[in-house]
Amino acid sequence: MARRELLITMTEATLLVEREAKERMPRGATGLTAQSIQSDAFSTPAGVLGVVASSLPSAGAVEFGTRPHMPPVSALVPWVRAVLGVSAKEELGVAYLVARKIARRGTEAQAPFAKAIAATESQVLRMFEAAAVRIAARMAGGAA
Repeated sequence: MARRELLITMTEATLLVEREAKERMPRGATGLTAQSIQSDAFSTPAGVLGVVASSLPSAGAVEFGTRPHMPPVSALVPWVRAVLGVSAKEELGVAYLVARKIARRGTEAQAPFAKAIAATESQVLRMFEAAAVRIAARMAGGAA
């Protein structure tokens, strides 16, 4: 009874954080990183666990930033086209300049997951407080 209530609440909480993380994820050229964010909640012998994550390596790079490295210029062309709106004639040159900057400084962390958690923390706490009240009421023999 309590585990089921907690699992339902965890599912709602992870969906809330998932939505917020997707909204905060920079769109880039395709939006695939944002689309890759998923959530899941499940019951384990130790309790209920919720996860919000992406399987794409780009999500980690956006969340934590990267150290200086030289990315493939061709991989940056779609981003330059979509985000910077550069003409087809200039996109390769601009992509090279962006790659050089990344080679010198890396990329800055954007932290969409951390920001999503911070933005939803009070809502999630209220959700679990309400679940605790419902569980206590059921244990006391009432209907919540």
